[in-house]
Amino acid sequence: MPAKVFSLQVTENDAMILEGTKHVRGRMKYRRFGRTEMLVSQFSLGCMQFIRGIPEETAISTIERAVASGVNHIETARGYGNSEERVGKALKRILKRVPREQLYVTTKIGPSTKVDDFKRNFEKSMDYLGLDYLDNLDFHGPGNLAVIRPAMRDDGCLGYVRRLMSEGVVRHFGFSTHGYPNGVLDLVNTNEFESINLHYYYFYQGLRDVVARAAELDMGVFIISPNNQGGRLQAPTSKLTSACAPLAPMNFNHMWLLNQPDVHTLSFGPATPGEIDANLVAQDYDGTGDQRELFDRVLDQVENAYRSRLGDDFCTVCNQCLPCPENINIPGVLNWRQMHKAFDMTDYAQGRYEKVGSGGAWILGVKGDRCTKCGDCNPRCPEHLDIPQLLWRAHQELETGLVSGPAWEHEGDLLKKDLKS
Repeated sequence: MPAKVFSLQVTENDAMILEGTKHVRGRMKYRRFGRTEMLVSQFSLGCMQFIRGIPEETAISTIERAVASGVNHIETARGYGNSEERVGKALKRILKRVPREQLYVTTKIGPSTKVDDFKRNFEKSMDYLGLDYLDNLDFHGPGNLAVIRPAMRDDGCLGYVRRLMSEGVVRHFGFSTHGYPNGVLDLVNTNEFESINLHYYYFYQGLRDVVARAAELDMGVFIISPNNQGGRLQAPTSKLTSACAPLAPMNFNHMWLLNQPDVHTLSFGPATPGEIDANLVAQDYDGTGDQRELFDRVLDQVENAYRSRLGDDFCTVCNQCLPCPENINIPGVLNWRQMHKAFDMTDYAQGRYEKVGSGGAWILGVKGDRCTKCGDCNPRCPEHLDIPQLLWRAHQELETGLVSGPAWEHEGDLLKKDLKS
């Protein structure tokens, strides 16, 4: 039976609302970034894309155009190749006409066991950026407290950052993360960080409790790449486009995030000046009025499509199934499967699944075929899902290499430890 098609009737008023969103320059809204008290634009310019084969002048012009469009927060990292250098060259031009106090610059540096290594990286960053103070410095990428504990001592990287802050060289301090919810919560609960950069989107709501706890601690919340990491929404499938109509899928996701007062700024990464306007359609969205009414109708449509196409297999990404004894990122794997099943987001889902097991910080855990049916997760699932079977189906549907069968079929318990090692 073909999947039910949902289509939203576009009213004349909706058309007027949508037409109004095309003219975006000069209407950016700003939000208080937690206890940093920085008033940041709803959209922040992420500069990771400048490490690719983009001409330097194009990169600089893109940064200039973003600032001219109302963006006042620029985010980069020491690990982003020549990104800091290009941001610095753009700032040299921009600060001739924009007061320094009207711009906020964040860079990220990975914490190290050797504080001198961290210090050298910080000095390189400041040299490339050409700044005498940094608005916000982030630890880059920790997923849990245990991994970075050596850096959190007074004689470690944290102590060095505190000295920089006391000297006014660094104004604020946060961290970015790609970790599991419990590990990220441990970092948040240290209360050492004023802000957090994290993955949280309509199509992945697994860090909702982290966002709520960050709000309780008055932390700034920065959303990492809601377009690309949120489901490759800048190049949506036809089924997803239909479900989100008349909103573009990436604008639907932006609005979903901006409806939450605990979320403060969303990153976007245009490669050229011409890509900026399409990313800033929701720059003046405040979650009220006609635009909110339109969003709510689209949300109902998307939810209906999602639920109807998955039926009783729908995972709410509540994380009650974690931790998994086999280190399977159960909510992540099931979430990719349902994006594939409901909206044909197969390229995105398979691309993510392909990286599982690579050991990188972005894609955690191991693949679904490593499930041993240990019985640990099923009793904890409030939706009463048959998690082992769904993991196996996800593996069959998303694995692009050889599929040889689930672990529970070919690993004897006596050899389990040896096979895992």
